[in-house]
Amino acid sequence: MNAPAEKLIFTPEQIAAAAEQAENPQAVVAAALEEFKDGDAGAMYDNEVIDALKAIRRKNEAEYARLVSSAKGCIVRLDKLTKPEGGAALTDNYHDMILSVARERATFAHNAEGAGIALIEVGEHREVQMLNSQSFDEWLRGQVYAEHKAGIPEQAMRTALATLSAIGKYEGPLIETHMRCAFHDQAYFLDLCNDAWQVVRIKANDWEVLDKSPVYFTRTKGMRALPVPKGRGEVALLWQHVNIPEDARVLALTWLLDALRPNTAYPVLELCGEQGAAKSTTQRRLRALIDPNEAPLRSRPKDTETLYIAAANSHVVSFENLSSLSPEQQDALCILSTGGAYAARQLYTNGDEHVVSAHRPVVLNGIATLATAPDLLERVVAVELPTIAAKQRQDDQSLESAWQRDYPTIFTGLMALFSEALAMLPSVQIPEQLQKRMLDMQQLGEAVTTALGGIAGDFSKRLDALHDESTARGLESYGIATAIQLLADRPRPTKRGTASNAWSGTVLELLNALNEIQNIDRSNWPRSARHLTSQLTRIMPGLRAIGIKIERKGKGRNGAVVEISRE
Repeated sequence: MNAPAEKLIFTPEQIAAAAEQAENPQAVVAAALEEFKDGDAGAMYDNEVIDALKAIRRKNEAEYARLVSSAKGCIVRLDKLTKPEGGAALTDNYHDMILSVARERATFAHNAEGAGIALIEVGEHREVQMLNSQSFDEWLRGQVYAEHKAGIPEQAMRTALATLSAIGKYEGPLIETHMRCAFHDQAYFLDLCNDAWQVVRIKANDWEVLDKSPVYFTRTKGMRALPVPKGRGEVALLWQHVNIPEDARVLALTWLLDALRPNTAYPVLELCGEQGAAKSTTQRRLRALIDPNEAPLRSRPKDTETLYIAAANSHVVSFENLSSLSPEQQDALCILSTGGAYAARQLYTNGDEHVVSAHRPVVLNGIATLATAPDLLERVVAVELPTIAAKQRQDDQSLESAWQRDYPTIFTGLMALFSEALAMLPSVQIPEQLQKRMLDMQQLGEAVTTALGGIAGDFSKRLDALHDESTARGLESYGIATAIQLLADRPRPTKRGTASNAWSGTVLELLNALNEIQNIDRSNWPRSARHLTSQLTRIMPGLRAIGIKIERKGKGRNGAVVEISRE
């Protein structure tokens, strides 16, 4: 028979030592290091020391490296004895290290779309970073290296970012984020995008620079800083640096200021002119006053998705040297003006959608006029730039030097003009017969005119003339519109023998009648009654503006009946 096992009895000192080892492995390692330095070569290899080092390494790789760095001659062997088993264990260590640093130095929230956001307090200001942005990735890597002198493997970073996004979404508050400009508490805010994260608050008869914004501004990689406004400024200096004719200057200023009002529809600025009219230079400098960017001018978007991606990454959508706009692109610009979204299948998924929402001011330039669709024409502020004579030209270096000198003064003057216009805005009255679709912009234009010492009503008259020109131009791009005008002017005999200018018939009969009219541009000519109906819907507002009325009179036995007449 086997003898009974001897009962182990621990002294109070041994129990205390075991508890200390479990609760404070750093103390165990520190004691072993002292013995190692005193000449005990095996002190670092005792089982309790190895267990303590393993525990430390699982929690914090950097702390482990600091502790064993003074154990000269043992580091390699200790690394093998304490190395976590498998890549997953090492990833967990990095994951915990990243989360510890991130949660210590930032708080996390989410926006209405559920995207994670980091709120980082730096000195006297707050930085707002989207968790899926490159800027947050760089910030987090820098913080981890500063704390632990360690890099972050890609897999560990992806895992940590996913965890932080979940923390922001399910534990953090819902916040509203803005890009470049915002409306809050009856004031407008403009993000200067400088390193100090300063903003300008503008309200009626007052503006000021704030070191800490009350609203949450996010930034993208391409955004650049605006100058810090000081003093009174002088907006009139702008005309020395852009080629805007005098009768269109209030239009340009109104577009600039309305581009800072996210709570209204944005007008589309169209700059046209011959080669050598400084269209691109004018466009670049106008944009620099509200939304400077690494790429201030972009080439024609290849598709609608590209346009929306550009809108998602900057406040102002800016394209240069355009020769035309497709119907789809014109529809997209209308949506950007009033606010909308583009949805596509998310990459690497079968069913999820990726939605890009945008509400942005737009500026375009080209030799020929670009907007032709009636609904876009109602949103366009078109400015034709005069040709610059050869003797008036200067070298680019001199022009840029003069611009950089006056740029802060012009920007300050623009802020002052905005505050003055906001003060006058409540008193603006526009007669109903002169009210346009972009009424908010029209009212601001009247306020700007008054603030500059102009006469009330002048802006609306100028806008009215501009819309007439745009409507005529838009109709010229539709051959069918020209043909309908000719058809409306042709007298038709009636059963009583009198002549009438009204034409009535089915859509197919109308198409046949229009086909008989000669010397008409047929590049976009309807090929069917259905195509003609679609074009009629587009051009009816423009035709109505010039006195031609198209009415649908219901359906007959042979299809829908329309009547065309002069009003």
